[in-house]
Amino acid sequence: MRTPAALALAALLAACSSSEDRAAKERLFSSGPPESARSPPGGARPDGVLAVGADEASARLGSFDWSASATWTVSRPKAGIRLRLAERHRVRQSAAGDFEVESDLDPGEGAGAESGKRVVYARGMTYARSRYAPFGAWRERPTDRGRDARRFRDESFGLLADVAALYGAALELTPAGEATFLGRPARRFQISLKAGAAAHGPSHLGAQPQDGGPDEDTRRRLAFLDGRIPARADGEILADAESGVPLKFLLKGAFKVKDDPDARVDLELAGQMKALGAAAGAVVPPKEILPDERKPRGVARALEAAGLRKKGAAAEESEEGADEE
Repeated sequence: MRTPAALALAALLAACSSSEDRAAKERLFSSGPPESARSPPGGARPDGVLAVGADEASARLGSFDWSASATWTVSRPKAGIRLRLAERHRVRQSAAGDFEVESDLDPGEGAGAESGKRVVYARGMTYARSRYAPFGAWRERPTDRGRDARRFRDESFGLLADVAALYGAALELTPAGEATFLGRPARRFQISLKAGAAAHGPSHLGAQPQDGGPDEDTRRRLAFLDGRIPARADGEILADAESGVPLKFLLKGAFKVKDDPDARVDLELAGQMKALGAAAGAVVPPKEILPDERKPRGVARALEAAGLRKKGAAAEESEEGADEE
């Protein structure tokens, strides 16, 4: 899914030329926040509130229930193109390290186009299901050991940090007084665009393009990642006064593209802690679980259920006879 971060924005950029949204389930934000953005506990600082991860947040605050949304709009007015993608995320994590994650993507193509995934990591086991799976259709993932589950969680919880990495030095946080949120003292930071600052360097994708150069979609993603120009950043963050963990945030922003003056990317992010401590609730394994099945026999079972395929040796004999004939 990561994109992350994330390939949703990059997919929209590619779709502006191809009118297809093949990669709408991913976000491609290749650069992460700088090491200097990692803040120690004990105070909210402008250079640290953006980079707090889920494990660090639970270590500082205890159990929490968090939700966020993001809306991306890519437009090319001269070409008459305007594409929109919406993300919805939720992370509920216990202080002991167990967590559950929900992530949904809506590419703006009408009913049935939305996709999503649910993941639970509890008591050392990963469980997963798609958004539209039948009720209770959770599957065990015993070989995961929490690795992919944590990556999936971090891609959701790292939404604000991913966008901040796109802005780089162009994003400025200014202390704007004190507040209270969920009964905790908080510090307010105003988000703005620093005049004259450039984005945080190139994309640094690492892998070399194939012979003949990258394909069309990859070329457009790189054109944005390497040529992004911050055009707007407005909003605020409420950070816990003691731990520096963001409790609530809102960001409205925009980017232009260096070599494509007709292209514009508008975004709106909003997120907040919904509950802390015992109010966040316990994270437990799903009640109805299906065993891990790496090669589902969906087609064979459908044929058997319809009486079009016999089971066992009779089916094998029938198939052999058909081959000989």
